[in-house]
Amino acid sequence: MRSKTIRADKRYLLLPIGDSGGWFLPVERTQYLGIYRNGELLEEHELILDREPRAWSCLYLDRYQGAELELRLEGGDESCIDLLEVSDTLKDRETLYREPTRPLAHITPMHGFMNDPNGLFWYKGDYHFFAQLNPYGFGVGNTHWMHAVSRDLVHWKELPYALLPDQEGRMYSGGGIVDWENRSGLGNGEEPPLFLFYTPAGSKTRWSRGRYFEIAAAYSLDGGKTFEKYAGNPVVSHISFMNRDPKVVWEPEGQNWVMAIFLDNSRYMLLYSKDLLHWEEGQVFSIQGAAECPDLFCLPLDGDPDRKKWVLWGSTDNYLVGRFEGRRFLPETEAVPGPIHSLYSAYSEFAHSPGGYAAQTFTGLPQGRVVQFSWMRTRVGSGPFSSCMSVPNQLGLVTTKQGPRLTLWPAEEVSALWGTSFSFENRGLEELERIPPSCMGEAMDMTFRLGITPGKVMALSVRGVLIVYDPATGRLLLPTGAYHLGLDKEEKVLELRVITDRCSMEIYANGGLFNASIATVLDPAKTQVFPVYLDPSIAADFEIHKLKSMWEPQTADRSL
Repeated sequence: MRSKTIRADKRYLLLPIGDSGGWFLPVERTQYLGIYRNGELLEEHELILDREPRAWSCLYLDRYQGAELELRLEGGDESCIDLLEVSDTLKDRETLYREPTRPLAHITPMHGFMNDPNGLFWYKGDYHFFAQLNPYGFGVGNTHWMHAVSRDLVHWKELPYALLPDQEGRMYSGGGIVDWENRSGLGNGEEPPLFLFYTPAGSKTRWSRGRYFEIAAAYSLDGGKTFEKYAGNPVVSHISFMNRDPKVVWEPEGQNWVMAIFLDNSRYMLLYSKDLLHWEEGQVFSIQGAAECPDLFCLPLDGDPDRKKWVLWGSTDNYLVGRFEGRRFLPETEAVPGPIHSLYSAYSEFAHSPGGYAAQTFTGLPQGRVVQFSWMRTRVGSGPFSSCMSVPNQLGLVTTKQGPRLTLWPAEEVSALWGTSFSFENRGLEELERIPPSCMGEAMDMTFRLGITPGKVMALSVRGVLIVYDPATGRLLLPTGAYHLGLDKEEKVLELRVITDRCSMEIYANGGLFNASIATVLDPAKTQVFPVYLDPSIAADFEIHKLKSMWEPQTADRSL
């Protein structure tokens, strides 16, 4: 073990992070970095320090306010501890958010590996976004809660990490709410408590060895700038195996806070509370085909405010539709398989979850809107980050022949990123050859409306990705598999919304009843859109919007 002493009199401790080459750190290269004050362990992280790093990450020192800290490094090349720097300036300040691999229209972390979205809530005009984050690597580990805020859902400012792993475990997924009426009693009279409910993942680190997965809470009394872990944690003790991922909402008719958690396999539990701190166990449900990361939200059926339904959602996208009667949830459907489960066949082993995962919705949005983000599981091989989020998607609930079904469509705020545009209506396919080059790029938002000719297959190439629709079978063929699109046989028009970026492609069809994501790094040289196989008699409507960078014209150091 090697050690050094620093004074936390600047904002960052800069760390040269090497690439693990996969989802997990190889045992032979794993190092442990401990942060101590007066002999007390404050933080411990598993990482790889490298003299030729993939990225220079940062550990925030603000919370230690000038204290003298001891750094201890165990394993690997322990002399790398000499590379660590205390600084007010990020090493990559000049290139941050301008990297050639950075998505232009999707949330990515400043540094590190991001996965599940967590704790989404709206408060006084700000959208608060959180996500699982390993700031010190490019795979799973060191799970913090990333925190970012936005006024418009598309331009984001990253803040210091909201939750850090501790002796209870890594900070696994959960939800967030605003306790407007101070039912918890933790308010100070100035700001209502803002709650994050999370999963201390015990035994996932050597620091937390021997501990269980439990449910805990943290709260903020300064409008979400900082969060303090509740002294009475856990608020829900261990129940089953790796019980996790609490999502909390207010159910107004029963006047209850409701918490949905994942238990194991396909089992979920609902719990109830009056004060957010004391919880009573309720029903257990099985949502076949789902696992982890529950969500719970309310939507008006067909837009009718007098016909509101509750949706209990499990990842990837299977759900129950029902209602609450007191402290009971009454399902009105069987488990509804989401659109990516309408799979006919697939070569990819990831076909059942080709892109978006662990989707979560915001609590407290005005006008009862329900907006969702999901994790795009793209492995990015270079640059200071890995993976990204979906675009923000708005959910609806509509009546179909099969019963109530969710729709998902890009939120209207995405249009704030529209740049150069081109469109035509009721034209022949030759018009697609006339798309101005200025409208094409790595990030685009496109809508195709194509007349359906019975028995005639339609095929398009979008950024080198082949999208095929076969009217005879009603199947949409994508690189991840063949899916039943669900169009009525009488339908005469195929409408496809396609959003591309550097690390993803998102596809929407059938009024939002079908959606799928392709999580992959696209070839930056391939920005063209063209018909591969379409009947010449087809009339088409088309619009394309090149997407501007969500990071411009703001400064590179967005953590301030």
